Amino acid sequence: MLEAIASVIERYSLLPARGVVVVAVSGGADSLCLLHVLYQLCGPGKRYPQVQLHVAHLNHQLRGQDSEQDAEAVAALAQDWQLPYAIRSVDVALMAAQEHRSLEEAARVARYRFLREVAQGQPIAVAHHKDDQAETLLLHWLRGGGIASQVGLQPQQQDIIRPLLNVSRADIQNYCSQHQLIPHEDASNSDLRFLRNRIRHELLPLLEAMNPGFRATLLRNAEVMQVDFAWIQAQVLENWPQVVVQEQTDSIQLSIPTLRSLPLSVQRHLLRHATAQLCHGQSPLELRHYLLLEQLLQRPTSTEIVTLHLPQHLHALRQSDILIFNYCLEQANENEESPPDTELMLVLPGTMELTGTPWTVTAEWVAEALTAQVQIALQRQDWTTVWELLPATAYTVYVDADTLDTASFPLALRIRTRRNGDRMQPLGMAREKKIKDILIDKHIPRTVRARLPLFFSGSRCIWLGGVQIDQRVRLTEHTHRILRLSIIHRQ
Repeated sequence: MLEAIASVIERYSLLPARGVVVVAVSGGADSLCLLHVLYQLCGPGKRYPQVQLHVAHLNHQLRGQDSEQDAEAVAALAQDWQLPYAIRSVDVALMAAQEHRSLEEAARVARYRFLREVAQGQPIAVAHHKDDQAETLLLHWLRGGGIASQVGLQPQQQDIIRPLLNVSRADIQNYCSQHQLIPHEDASNSDLRFLRNRIRHELLPLLEAMNPGFRATLLRNAEVMQVDFAWIQAQVLENWPQVVVQEQTDSIQLSIPTLRSLPLSVQRHLLRHATAQLCHGQSPLELRHYLLLEQLLQRPTSTEIVTLHLPQHLHALRQSDILIFNYCLEQANENEESPPDTELMLVLPGTMELTGTPWTVTAEWVAEALTAQVQIALQRQDWTTVWELLPATAYTVYVDADTLDTASFPLALRIRTRRNGDRMQPLGMAREKKIKDILIDKHIPRTVRARLPLFFSGSRCIWLGGVQIDQRVRLTEHTHRILRLSIIHRQ
């Protein structure tokens, strides 16, 4: 089975040549199998010698002492195998109530929020397998999501990789037995309050009793759909540059005339693509949402601003001939000119929530060994290697720590929201510019501007979180210490 999984990893290029892969480990059979397989393949002297595994476990606090024991077991296993690990506890029941989500959805959101915070843009390996695929296809069919939902889970979707997708649950259980892996089974997997569990324990057995080959038929149908969907995706990617007007981390603007000139099927898949971009690769749109959006697109052009509230904290606004999707937890009537006056001191390294905003901010040192590799690449002006070693995104940047104000000890940064008159020197520019003007030029939605985190060293803004870094803290051939800054949207 190891070689079969290794073949899938190679076929789909699931593992990087080097770097960190975060492995989601619940303690159950599926994730133990995944971790054991990757442990055989990754690390010094193995097939992927420059890939380091990092174990991540989230305690959902739904099963009392059992949840605590799961976390302890995962930590003990990671220590035994000498793997770095991150374990966190989240009161998912409280989160579900606060964010108006079902318990099942809240658990999933909390889990991926945590995994992405740990991964910081690196791949995340999850233990979805062939039986999960069948359950997911039925779940999507029941909810109604069109052809995009019927292709099922993919071996790789954005930052998520699924090495076990061609392996059955029975194969995984046999693997665990053969390798003396002792899983901690989650009793909530049998809780019929959750729709997925009802599909697993009631609907699928019923359908297989009627048609013993039903599961295989379902998976074959998904393979057929994947071919059709690949063609549709090609149409989406071909038309995307003409349709998109502006694309930001929390906002995407589309040209309505260009969108409406396309066939209805392509229109809908472009809308799906736009919303998926803002929701970690999974669009929340269903048929009723497409119909509402089409009504919005068909309205006569006017100065009136019309807003639709969509699932997953998405808002769709029509402004003249532009359709704007915003991802924002805050109410749309927040006053841009009256931001929450929030300022905190972040001692390095550290992580904290910026109160009054939906953001968690982090500053951490880049390891000396990695910094040494980056220095060599910087001295050669080999920027391809630099960004392979330090993968930057809108949410994660790297700054030269030696350019920071060292007057404070221990070294600290001030984190706050925007104030009138704030300025910075954007990367690539010779002069300072008002931050307000930067936000306007970048078409950052008014509801988002007031709550973006700004990172200050002394009196100088070194990073406008999610938008722009300051020219004076960029990495150069003289860089000796590197600081990683990141922001996470708490949803």
